[in-house]
Amino acid sequence: MALIGLTTGFHRCIAHNQIQLPSIIEGFVLWVGTISSACSPLSWAGIHRMHHAYADTELDPHSPKYKKWYEILFSTYRIKYIPRKFIKDLYENPRVMFFHKNRLLVFTITYIIAYVISPILLVFFILLLPTSFICYGLLNLLAHDDDGALNKWWINLFAPLESNHNDHHAK
Repeated sequence: MALIGLTTGFHRCIAHNQIQLPSIIEGFVLWVGTISSACSPLSWAGIHRMHHAYADTELDPHSPKYKKWYEILFSTYRIKYIPRKFIKDLYENPRVMFFHKNRLLVFTITYIIAYVISPILLVFFILLLPTSFICYGLLNLLAHDDDGALNKWWINLFAPLESNHNDHHAK
């Protein structure tokens, strides 16, 4: 699910504009990303864009050089302010803004529907959050060292399609 929502939706489609999806598909991947991350696509993209702009400096929102390892691993770091320059283009996307403004409602409705369908499905959705947090926390923690971003094939084991992190930063 995180591959669909976070890697495809939040990361490639929204944060980097690398892929253009039809509105209905974009809405789907944003829904999956929202329930996989507990973060709105607007906030996630802003934090990611800050990470690229300030990679491995004190301004990097999740730099292993400047944050505690457990803040990165469990994605508990907090960003007080995302400068508008990082997200102003996303204000024009109605799907991004819908999920930004309604993420708690989206969670609630998703969990209620999942419970009605099957309590096992509800457990799946509940477990999706900590799993996504830890997998992307591992990516942020292990894909950088004191010299910068790294390419490590085995990162794909917990963060599919994200192992070429150094190449990604070089673009």
